[in-house]
This record gives sequence, structure tokens and C-alpha cells, in this order.
Amino acid sequence: MQLIETGAGPVRKLGRIAAGLSMLSANLLGASAALAQDSGEDEPQVVVHDLMKEPAPGPNTYVYDSSILFYKESGSRVQAVEPVFNVQNYLANGSIISGNFTFDTLTGATPNGATPSTSDQTFNSIVREKTTSTQVTSTGASGGGTVTTIPGTAYAKSSYTVPARTLPLASFHDHRFAGNGGLSWLANPDTRLNVGLGASVERDYTSFTANFGIARDLNQKNTTLSLSVNLEEDISRPYNGTPSPFQELNSQIGGGNDTKATYGVLAGVSQTLARFWITQVNFNLSGSKGYQADPYRIVSVVDPVSGAPLDYLFESRPRSRTRESVYWGNKLALGPTVADVSVRYYHDTWGINSLTAEVSEQIPLGGSLYIKPLYRYYHQTAANFFTYYLVNGNALPAYASSDSRLSRFNANTIGGKIGVRVFKTGEFYVEGESYRQTGAHTVANAPGQLSGLDLFSGVHAISVMTGLRLRM
Repeated sequence: MQLIETGAGPVRKLGRIAAGLSMLSANLLGASAALAQDSGEDEPQVVVHDLMKEPAPGPNTYVYDSSILFYKESGSRVQAVEPVFNVQNYLANGSIISGNFTFDTLTGATPNGATPSTSDQTFNSIVREKTTSTQVTSTGASGGGTVTTIPGTAYAKSSYTVPARTLPLASFHDHRFAGNGGLSWLANPDTRLNVGLGASVERDYTSFTANFGIARDLNQKNTTLSLSVNLEEDISRPYNGTPSPFQELNSQIGGGNDTKATYGVLAGVSQTLARFWITQVNFNLSGSKGYQADPYRIVSVVDPVSGAPLDYLFESRPRSRTRESVYWGNKLALGPTVADVSVRYYHDTWGINSLTAEVSEQIPLGGSLYIKPLYRYYHQTAANFFTYYLVNGNALPAYASSDSRLSRFNANTIGGKIGVRVFKTGEFYVEGESYRQTGAHTVANAPGQLSGLDLFSGVHAISVMTGLRLRM
């Protein structure tokens, strides 16, 4: 018996929105938080059927789960559509073969990292792609606006202007293809092993994953010990090259592709405490080395008196990060209802500490219909190097980022699910969530104009998923 850790917190990959969606749909709408938060990435899991939900499918059975996710942030920011297809084949010998296929389409705009200003701001950057005309519309991650060729070179200048008192946003359009496969089998009646491989491809980012897990039942299957190992290799291919730390925005970028390697180990124990209560405790340790900055994100350099922006520099982040988290989940059968209650504490070497608490309850309404309301609370502290801006004349720190996902904030998610039984062995379901971040909108002792401007770039997002699950 094994509970599955969901809503474990923030997403994988710094600055990779599409990757957040994969966790989102995998957890059936833990998505809003996944997209907006960034502290607890790379959580390996041993996935074993949850016995308290329903009996495991019988031998020679296929389970198909097809869904589509719609995600939208307020303020004309990120919009996403993600169809997902999952299939599992339960074999007569107890083995399980599984596959997952995902395609994302993302459009809209995302904060570029600069502070607002009381005057219009124009952002100029040098891009590699040489255009075929003097001036064309730019829709890439470098921002919307115009692209003008630089005569005699293979480079062009991209420019876009943001109105006064407006959070600077850069437009983008991207697609992602992802797929993974897994095999789980019984080494003996009390021991299950599983392996998996996966890949995710975007225009500027590729990720490969591999995992291995083992689960051992004890005490007449009332206790389960589990251990899993996850490995990941990411390749970053920014459109215009990889910028150097604190390189000026309006300068030619010479860096090529860069990589990041991630490892993770998760150990857990599940225990049946009573006929109506299963509890689980997981400990996760993961680490990553390599390129972990967002190659499109900048930091404003402001005047120490007026607060007006004087320059824009690309951010700088450490090339190593270690994460630790402890998760405690409980599933309680309270009469006809089933409640899930969990809490998760997270810490990393960048200085982020976070706490996630979640509660949901599945309530049957007759023999073929149920509803499942959900509430999730999240709080995190800021990374050691988070800053809204740099002050001109001060020495540059070793690291600095204005990414709001690394700031101190709270987040509240309210959601629910409704499911109805169809075709005798199937389920049609719809889930929805509303996610809202709150944080400090001003900074104490901010210079000049910045004292009266809203610097917080947190999000309010709505997500809806609808799907059909069939057992055949």
C-alpha cells in the first residue's frame, strides 16, 4: 500500500514554464502552484496503486486516461493548453507497463525581471537570427516589438517598449513535446520494482530523465517501505546564446549551450494505522549542478536617488543547489467520504524555506457521482540573492535575481473536482483551481520613484482540466 505524494509544491526548472505544466497535469491540477512556484523541483516518486481509492485493475487490463488542461494568468500573461494521454497495461504476472504523452502550447507574456518606472521603458537586446527585412515583428522569448538588422553582421537588434507604471513583460510563444514510459514488476509477492525513462523537448530546452524505484510490503501488507532514485540531464539552448552573469542586455551574447545535471533520492514509509487511516512519510534529497539561471531574465540597475532605471543586466544564479523536503500525507475514510490531508516542509541551499499544507475530501453523491473540494496553502521565504533591483554605484554581488518565484510570498489555492461514472468502467471528470500569490508590493527605503511603484510580480491564475478515464 502506498499513498502518492501530490501537491508537493513548486515546480521543476527555473524559468521553464512548460515544464511546470507537466507536473501540473501529472498531479491532476496541482498546476497553478507548479507554474508559479519554483522552490521544490525534481521530486522523484515511487508510484504504486493507491488501495484506498479503488481496487487495483485486474490482470490483462488496460487503463486509459486522456485529458486537456487550460491555464490562464490574469493581466494578459501566460496562457497554456495541454492535452495529455496516459495508458497503463496491467499484465497477468503482476507487471505494469505505462506511458505518458504530452503536448503544450504556451502563449502570452511573462515578467522580464525589470522594475516598473514612472517613464516608458525600451528594452534593446542583440539577437543572433538575422532577419530577411529591415524591420519585422518579434514574438520570441526576447520580447515582442521590432527586430532591426545590423548591416554587415549576422545579428539584429530587438526592441520593445513598456508603458510607464507597468510591469515589464516579454511576449513569447512556445511548444513542448514530452513523453515517458515505465515498467513495474513483482520481484516477489512482497517486493515491487519499477524503472522509467522520459524526455521533454522545447525549442530552447531539452530534458532527459531516468528513475528506478523499489517498494517492499511488510506486516501483512500493512507497512510499505519505498526508495526511488531520479536522474535528469537538461540542455539549455537560449535563442540568442547563453549570457554571462551580469552581462548588459544591449550587448552581443557569445555563450553557447549549457547543461544542468540533477539527482534525487526519495525514501518513504506508508503505514495502515486503522481500517480507515493510512499515513505516509517521505524524505527527499536532491541536488543539481550546472546552468540554473533564466537566460532571458534581467535585473534593473537604478539611480540611488531617483530610482530611475539606468541599465539592465542579465541575472546571475549559483551553479549548484541542494534541496531537502519532508512530506507527511494521510488518507482518511470518514464514513462514505475520503479525506486527504498533507503537509510538506522544504529547504534548499539558496536559502528558501517553504511550507505546503493541503486538504481535500472526496464526497459521493449517489452511486455514480462525486465531488472533491480542495484547499492548499503555500508559504516560502526568499532566496539569499533575490532582489527587486541593483543600485548604481554599489559593488555587484556574486548572484542576483529578480524572479518573483525566488521571492518571499504566500499562495492560496481553492479548487474542486467533479467526477461521474460512465460506460460502467469509466469516469468523466472536470477539475478547476484558482491560485493567487500575495507578497510585499513595495520595498522599505526604496530610492525615489520605486517607493511608490508596485514591484511584486506575483500571479493570479485559473486552471481547468477535463478528462476521461477508461478501464478495459
